[in-house]
Amino acid sequence: MPIAMPRVVQRPSPNYTPTPIRHDLLIAHMCEGGYAGSVAWCCRAATQAAPHAFMSEGGEEVTQTVPLQFEAWAECGFNGAGISLEIPGKTAEGIPQARWRAAALIFGWLCVAYNIPPVWARGGQGRGLCQHHDLGAAGGGHVDCSGVGSPTWINFVAMVGAARDELAKLPSLPPFLLHGLPNPHQVELPRDVAPTPSHGGAARNAPGDETAHPTASGFPCGSVADLQWRLNRAGAAPALTIDGFAGPLTRAAIAAFQSKHGLYVDGLIGPKTWGRLDAESDA
Repeated sequence: MPIAMPRVVQRPSPNYTPTPIRHDLLIAHMCEGGYAGSVAWCCRAATQAAPHAFMSEGGEEVTQTVPLQFEAWAECGFNGAGISLEIPGKTAEGIPQARWRAAALIFGWLCVAYNIPPVWARGGQGRGLCQHHDLGAAGGGHVDCSGVGSPTWINFVAMVGAARDELAKLPSLPPFLLHGLPNPHQVELPRDVAPTPSHGGAARNAPGDETAHPTASGFPCGSVADLQWRLNRAGAAPALTIDGFAGPLTRAAIAAFQSKHGLYVDGLIGPKTWGRLDAESDA
């Protein structure tokens, strides 16, 4: 029976440095909040924090915010060490077993994709899995997911190993997270929800981290900020504040642009809308 990976949506964040990472670690985080609000928070430039990906509460969806080859602003001094996944919830409430299983499948896929052993990398040393908690002050000083070396964590590492073994038996690895920047047609706007501070709102970039994105706007291709910049350049009225938040004004500007150019009006970004917007904003 085929293994069903979660649905993946691309919602690029500007909070990363385009420097290649080592792919030594898979780092589990606790959002200290919910899925949708944390994604919206980390898509804002002012936040100065974003992981590579978030998983939803039920594990049926994953939002990728940073390309897997670059430094996500997630663990301060450990940003270059590996791939980070945010798990929704709060430390004080713990993580339900079904959510651990969903996270184990994602980590199992990454173990196969990057040949990372499903073992506990204590203190973030060597290659394997760790929690943000493991990384200490150099990683931002966060306490999350479960106690360092706790039975819950050891059980999760075993679950990842089992998922890795099942995925490794398949003739080919199922397509899942993207290594490079997404194309615009692969991008979805964050839900129209209030951003909620992930990890208490702390910035997680390291000294010297800089953004450098290959678009005219200066924002990642397909990000909400890039979209807002393009809508403004195409004549959005009133002009949008470029804040990276896909609120009602941004959606209304998309609908107005679609109406002006004879496109289907739904306030959403599809291939035809992106194509026309690219042509207008590049003119």
